[in-house]
Formats: sequence, structure tokens, C-alpha cells
Amino acid sequence: MTGIWIAGLGLQTVSQVTREVEFAIRSSREVLYLDTGVATRSFLETLCPRITSLYEESYSEEGARASAYEHMAARVVDAALDHPPVTFAIHGHPLVAAHPPFLVLELANALDIPVTVLPGISAIDAILADLRIDPVVHGVQMYEATDLLLRRRPLQPEVPAIIWQIGPLETCLHSMAVSRPERFSRLIAHLRQYYPPRHEVVAIYCSPHPILPPAIFRFALEDMDQYAPEIHAGFTLYVPPAASRPIQDYDLLAKLYSVDHLRSITRS
Repeated sequence: MTGIWIAGLGLQTVSQVTREVEFAIRSSREVLYLDTGVATRSFLETLCPRITSLYEESYSEEGARASAYEHMAARVVDAALDHPPVTFAIHGHPLVAAHPPFLVLELANALDIPVTVLPGISAIDAILADLRIDPVVHGVQMYEATDLLLRRRPLQPEVPAIIWQIGPLETCLHSMAVSRPERFSRLIAHLRQYYPPRHEVVAIYCSPHPILPPAIFRFALEDMDQYAPEIHAGFTLYVPPAASRPIQDYDLLAKLYSVDHLRSITRS
């Protein structure tokens, strides 16, 4: 029997909650949620009588995000020990750019609490839809923005890049303060090693509500700092490819429409 459901609420909560997530919430004795949508609590209260928001009690201005994550995980596990089953409900997909669920998984494993993870629509899905991107055509490379800088990760300019969490760049502290242009200097310098300065990039904040459009800013790479006041914690940077990689294996290319080759790699 599941003691904890870790469930994704989707980006637009009410309209994107899956049936399996709704079942988990209805089956829970408490839902502890991390989502700041205006209608989230009201919606969850129609499914479960005991609802707890973890956002307000966990985060503090200029406080360490790691401390907030540890507090959330402890609250979820304590609830599961006291009155299982419970649901830890998270905005988007619960395992995409979210550390608290992994802490819950670690603690639950140590305490032999059964956990079931239920997926939700994530920012990845919404970005692909909003920007009309097929990640299979050219591939995709994805990095968290601050980690990209810390590790000086190389980029492939012929492969589309998704850079997560550009809003809270260069800090592990929680803050709602508006960014200064200087916040993006290192990121711009790093990207300019691989892309031309006037290469068009896209900062996108996927819509959190069905009646709101996504916030999309298109600008030259070197002009990113000019959008600092608009780029809040929910924004992601999409960098289109600057070139196309030429085909290298012409032998394979010649075989792609060959029936003989197909039969040589399959069984009838």
C-alpha cells in the first residue's frame, strides 16, 4: 500500500491534473502541496479535506533554498508516518527541476515507506508546444543555468539548448527581488563562446492558467541583460541551433530506404 504519492499537478493545475493524480489526492488523508497558483488550494479542497501549503511555511526571503527543501521533505514524511497515505503535490512534473521529492524518496526509503511517483505536465512539455519544437529532429541539450556556469559545461551550437532556472541565476538563496542586468553577465559571456552575439534566443515563462498566454521574449543573446526586470524565477531560456551538423555516415544514409538493409537488421 502506498504511504506517499509524489504527484505532479501540471502547470495549469485545475485543467491539467491527470486522473491518476486526482485518484491519489482523493485517496489521501492529507495533501501537502507546493504550488502558488491562485486556484490550487480551492481545487485541492474539493478532493481532500486536509490541505497544507508548504510554500509559505518553508521559504524565507534570502533564506537558503536547501533548508526550505529539507523542511518540506520532513513535513511530508512526518505526515506519512502519522496518518498515511498522503500526497506531496507539486507544480508541473514532480521530478523535473524539483529537489524536495528526491529528499522525500531518500527518507521514505530509509523508513520503509512505500512511495509512488505520478507524472504531470512539465515546463518541458509546455515549452515544446508553445515554441513549436520537435526535440527529435535536432536533439536537445538541457542544463540548469547556475550549474552550467559552475561546471563551465560546453555546448553544441548545432543542437537546441534549454537552460533552466535563469531567473534565480547565481544564488542558492530564495528571493522575490527583481534582477539587475549584471545578473546575466556571466551567462551571456559563457553562451557567446558558442553562439554569435546577435543570435536570437527566447526567454519563456509557460502559462500557469488556461486563460493566460505564455510570456515569451525574443532577443539577441547579447541583449539578455536588458530583460532582467521581466525575467523572474519561472523563466527558461531556449537557444535555437546556430548551425546544422552535416551528415557524416553516407554509407548508412544510402541504406535508409533499402529493403535489403531492412531485412538484414530485422527478422520475419
